[in-house]
Amino acid sequence: GGGGGGGGGGSHNAIEGACIVDSTTDDWQRGSAFGHLFLGLGAALVVGPALGGFLTASSGRSAPFLVAALLSCCSFWISSRMPEYLPEDRRQVSASSTHLLPRLKAFAQLVSRDPRLSWYTCASVLSSLGISAFITVRTIWARHHFGWDGSEIGKVVSSYGLTLMAAQFLLLPLLLWAMQGREALLAMLCLLVHFARFTAYSLAPSGTWLYPTMILSTAGSCSVPVLQGLCSRCVAEDEQSLLSGGTSALNTAAQVLGALLGSNAFATALRGNAHPSSHLLFSAVCFILAAGCVIPGGLAELRSTTQRAARSWVSTAEGMHGADASLPGPTARASMLLRQDVPLKSKKRRIV
Repeated sequence: GGGGGGGGGGSHNAIEGACIVDSTTDDWQRGSAFGHLFLGLGAALVVGPALGGFLTASSGRSAPFLVAALLSCCSFWISSRMPEYLPEDRRQVSASSTHLLPRLKAFAQLVSRDPRLSWYTCASVLSSLGISAFITVRTIWARHHFGWDGSEIGKVVSSYGLTLMAAQFLLLPLLLWAMQGREALLAMLCLLVHFARFTAYSLAPSGTWLYPTMILSTAGSCSVPVLQGLCSRCVAEDEQSLLSGGTSALNTAAQVLGALLGSNAFATALRGNAHPSSHLLFSAVCFILAAGCVIPGGLAELRSTTQRAARSWVSTAEGMHGADASLPGPTARASMLLRQDVPLKSKKRRIV
């Protein structure tokens, strides 16, 4: 149901994300939980268009809206029955956390504190901007560009839902396993797949071109949970809620802006003042820029890992030096080299 339910109702995605972040303890659990979330969204995209088409054909155009309202009421009832999962010591709400400006200031300080988080957040915002610019006008674009009716458009949306389910349920675990320790590279590759996807859409000679393009670009749907995992590893556990709320707010603003830019680009194209696929090219540019933002973030993460390894080596060496200082025999440096199996040049002892 509810992608466009309104400003207040649209905040449920931020709440779901915050619940996942608060209830998981590591990157693998968070990635898996977000994968399950997107799996459910993909299933809804598969079932929703078929159900809407059936209701429209059998009961009239108002039937889908009435069923959507009923499903929303059921969702509200289920959410009101959900148990509290946070322990008692984490349910306290400070006075400053309920005010908007202090929260925004705290989030800005959090993002600016770590260059990795700054670049990953920028990539996430650009990704939301690009996908929103396309989704807003995809139905009108398909009807105008390919002459499709509602039935064909529903098939495409359902097919996209199937690829989303396959990406989250099958492909994402395999990619995370294969690219363990190289998640930044994985995020960049997924974003580049999105770039290729929208570029292919803009060059599509017919509607049938979209189906193989969707299948070949399935990996692009893995970019969101991978980026969220990269962002979450940059902050401490007690800062996860602030990060989730701030990034959700930024992504929501990017979706609003993307919808405005995408619809204006498409309207300009309809008037003959721009390329017919200008909104698709805009989405492709957003994703190539997002992929570019991941590169400095990944390099900053690599430097951070190298510095941590160097500090660990130094602390180990200092500990060995402290142990060697109280023992006769070789010096601390020589002892360190001996432990690393580095041969030392022996000197001949002078015989007096």
